[in-house]
Parts: sequence; structure tokens; C-alpha cells
Amino acid sequence: MGWFRVHRGRLEYRGRINRAPFTTWTTTKEGADAVARVANGIRFSLLGRSRAARRRMWLALETATRAESLTAAIAAEATRYMQVAASLSYADALPRAHIALHRLVLVPRAMVAGRAQTGVFDRLAHTPALADVDDAVKVFFLSQLVTEMDAALQSAAPTPRRPVQAHDEWACVGIDKGVVWVDPIWAGPDGTGHVFMYEFPRAGLPRRTMKAVEAAIASLAGTVTSLSRAERVALVRAASLR
Repeated sequence: MGWFRVHRGRLEYRGRINRAPFTTWTTTKEGADAVARVANGIRFSLLGRSRAARRRMWLALETATRAESLTAAIAAEATRYMQVAASLSYADALPRAHIALHRLVLVPRAMVAGRAQTGVFDRLAHTPALADVDDAVKVFFLSQLVTEMDAALQSAAPTPRRPVQAHDEWACVGIDKGVVWVDPIWAGPDGTGHVFMYEFPRAGLPRRTMKAVEAAIASLAGTVTSLSRAERVALVRAASLR
């Protein structure tokens, strides 16, 4: 079960984290190095120093996330994540269409993840609740928050019929993965694909408009697929200057 979910059309924090992502992280080079460093500081353990180190690191993180102040801060990040997607929708360089006088904008996931992660680190890195958490674990945790929010949005599979609310009447109405926008070597899994943001009317969408939005999503998706890798990179750079 993920750390976040979409409930009643809104991204929200579930209230606690689970251990699976942490366990996976400890098998990476960064995680294994952190475990080895902490284990070196443990004189003896019947369970083995590495196992004891992993347990100590996880308990410190889990305890921190149960603090009321941090729980509230994490919950607020769900709203901010969707606000990032909405704010990027104003970048003129991004592919767009107009349906019933409202804008539909294609936003690369790499842009959303990059800007969201910067905000998460700025706001939460020095939270008092995380003071006793190992620095490497803290970096993992803050990065994972963005990964989990993206995963929850993907799992919701938004459409014009099932939008996920963002900000200023913007809503996510689609996700398409696979198209490479930036170098996946440094961008990771968030470097591919894009979300579709629509300036949703408060009164909702009549059936004809909904079909028009669905058709426009398919058209925009086809348009960016035909772009070269260099053209997609240039488009992201231009949009990032806003």
C-alpha cells in the first residue's frame, strides 16, 4: 500500500508510511553504504550488526513520521504537489489546446517531480521531527515522498470523467508514460511521460465537451510522440525558464 492515495478526487496522505520502499532502498548502493556506516558504529548485536542497523534506521524514521507536526507537514505536501502541476500549466512553451474556452496542457512528469522535490526538501529537510534520522535516510525519505505522490496519481488513472483536483480550477485529466523528455539516467522513473492538466469548469463538463477533451488529449499525445528527443529536451528547457 502506498503512502498516498487519491480520495474523492484529491491527492492525500494516508497518515503513515510503510517499510517496503525503505527495505528496497537499503539494497541500493546508497542505502547499503548507509547501513554499513551505521553498522560500523554498533559494537555487538545478536541479530547481526547490519540487521540491527537497518532496524535502528527504520525505527528512527517511523517514529519521526508519527510526530503530529511532521504528519501535518506531509499531508500538506499532497496539496502542494498538485499545485506544482497546476502552476506549470501556465508555461507557454508546453503543448496545449483550447476546449470550450478552457486550456488543456501537457506537462512532462519530470518537470512536476523536479519542482516538487525541490519544494519538499526546502520545507521538510530541517523539520525538528527528523533531527534524529540518519542523513542518508532523510534524503531517501524526502525523495520517496515525491515518488509516492506520483505513484498515487498514476494509480488513480485520472480521466476527464475522473479528474484529480489541483489548484485554481486546474485538474489532472490524464497520464501517459513512456515518452522520454529528459535524460532518464539522471531523471529516473519520473523522466518519462506526462500529465494532462485541464482548466476544469466549476459547473463540470457536459458530455460533448468531455468527448472533445478526450480527443484533444489523444491529439496532444500523438503530437509529442512525433517530436525528436532533442525537440522534447528543448521544449522542457524553454518551459522551465518561466
